[in-house]
Amino acid sequence: MKKVKRFQTAIWSGATAKSCIVHLLQVLTILLGLPLLASAHVKWFVREDSEQLVQASKFSFAEPWVQIWVGIILICITMALLLERYLPSPPEKLVTFSQNHRRQVLHLFQVLVGLAMLLTAVKGAILAPHLSEASLFGLLLRFVQGGIGVLFIANLAVRVGAVLMVVLFLASTGLFGFITSLEYFNFLGIALFLLLQSNQDDRSRSYALPVMRIHTGIALGVLAWTEKLIDPNLAIRFLEKNQINFLKALGENIFTDRFFVLCAGCTELIFAIIFILGLITRINTLALAGFLVSSNLYFFLVGKTDEAFLELSGHLPLFAVAILLILYGGGNKLCLTNLFSRKAQRGAEPQESLGCEISCDLHPRPQ
Repeated sequence: MKKVKRFQTAIWSGATAKSCIVHLLQVLTILLGLPLLASAHVKWFVREDSEQLVQASKFSFAEPWVQIWVGIILICITMALLLERYLPSPPEKLVTFSQNHRRQVLHLFQVLVGLAMLLTAVKGAILAPHLSEASLFGLLLRFVQGGIGVLFIANLAVRVGAVLMVVLFLASTGLFGFITSLEYFNFLGIALFLLLQSNQDDRSRSYALPVMRIHTGIALGVLAWTEKLIDPNLAIRFLEKNQINFLKALGENIFTDRFFVLCAGCTELIFAIIFILGLITRINTLALAGFLVSSNLYFFLVGKTDEAFLELSGHLPLFAVAILLILYGGGNKLCLTNLFSRKAQRGAEPQESLGCEISCDLHPRPQ
């Protein structure tokens, strides 16, 4: 009898160990694959009009996993609120470094954005690698875009470059449509940041970082919807082309491509919502930057250098925004915590924002 029990225990232990291994592989797949799919711009690599897409069903709120992800999103927002309240202030060394190198940081920001604009224009696209227009008007817009890049890199007439960037964004909206322009709303946010931070009015400067943060969040959120959550077929085709769903290689069919897309889209949506609400901006930006870096590393490691450089050049504006948000935070305006803070409702001191600090440095007031 004892031998039978031992035999049953051994079988149970083996089954439990196998189950644990399967669950561990699922978790590792999420950790390794989600950063790539969540941070990748699917439309840069898969064209709807030139490739045969799979026909997977669209997501529905009636699905249990969709409901679970809604719960996860709400939990993440709640945790972000708690962290925003109880986390300590940034390290003193970080604050000192950011204050002492404001001009250099701002110029680095302009260089990264300028490089992205210039490289995209040289490759024959407007704002993003897949947005091309062969007409004379498209050629004019690419010329303007290249000029903006040169102005930003040379740190010359930056306000003029920012105004031209707004015009370029509005023109691209007319060419490619409103939804497509929302996917790259971060470019408009960058232009408004540069205009606001160089303004002579302290109150206007205090809104520079929050405006850029919110525009970046809107861009990420719209991308999550249009490329993944509304219709998963484009993202599934991307997964098939790049073999990112590693469990399939192990012969497991538990973690389907469709489910993988749902996880990636909801993860990107969490980043977007937290940016828009202005919660734990530095932590959120660090996590997003980690996703962007892992995406580029993957393409380099598998030998897809063309895709890697395409992804890197396209993500340069996001890296530029990330540098500012990590060093200076998301500003103390237009954030959810202001609703619960009487001091914020009365208006915080404008000197606390990055926009004011940089502008006071670059544009000192006449005595």
